[in-house]
Amino acid sequence: MAEGRNQEILERRRAGETFAAIARDFGISQPRVRQVFEREEKRELRRRELAEADRRPDQPNPLQLEPRLRAMLAEFYGKADFTPDDIEALEFSRSNFACIGFNAADWRTLVKWMALAGKK
Repeated sequence: MAEGRNQEILERRRAGETFAAIARDFGISQPRVRQVFEREEKRELRRRELAEADRRPDQPNPLQLEPRLRAMLAEFYGKADFTPDDIEALEFSRSNFACIGFNAADWRTLVKWMALAGKK
């Protein structure tokens, strides 16, 4: 039920309605409407990124990684379109990536992504 509400908030805001008008109709605060709108926009962007990632010939590709993780790696490598080979070239190890702020979940995600490319 909330998913339908959130989609309606997204559509109404994109149609030009104010946060105040939407908040009044749903009986929630303006800041809450803004939060829902921003979160739903991020989700939609991520769905589009994943669809684009599936269409690309280079598999796996950086779009398959979460935006935060992808941004960290892009900054580390100095390019947005890094490859599993780039990561492997730096002695793919947990300790090497801990220095740029990787946590355990980030490391697991990267290991799975590398496995898609046949890298260990």
